[in-house]
Amino acid sequence: MQLRGRQTQFYIDLIYGLGFAGGFGYLLFVGMNPLIAAFQSGLVLGYFLRVWEKMSVYERILHEKVAAEAEEAVAEEAELAVAEEAEEAVARKAEAAVAEEAEEAVAREMEATVADEVEERVGEEVDERFDDEIDERVSEEVEEQIDDRPSLPERKRRR
Repeated sequence: MQLRGRQTQFYIDLIYGLGFAGGFGYLLFVGMNPLIAAFQSGLVLGYFLRVWEKMSVYERILHEKVAAEAEEAVAEEAELAVAEEAEEAVARKAEAAVAEEAEEAVAREMEATVADEVEERVGEEVDERFDDEIDERVSEEVEEQIDDRPSLPERKRRR
């Protein structure tokens, strides 16, 4: 039978308890015997050493648990801090990149729109002006040619 953990502690404490009870019973009923008193004092010393060992073990376990919890808390806080800093950095970079991209897109769109609009307006104005000028010139040319040409009866006479 292999003893582990709390079972071992229980049996060790049981042995010490039985030893104390037997030693005290002997001292009470039989009388004071130096051998029994030495045995009893050894049991008491052993019991105090056992209590000291338990306190050391519990203190070490408590220290390990506190250290583990502190480590977890620090890790969580560090993770949160790093995550917040990373989120802020990514947000700033993304905002800058989006702003830059938006500016470039607006500039390209404005350039294309302005170029198309200017081309369209200039084309319309040029067409209108040239159409007006051409109409005027054609009208003038036609009138000049009409004025320069002999009338129909004159043409018949010349023939």
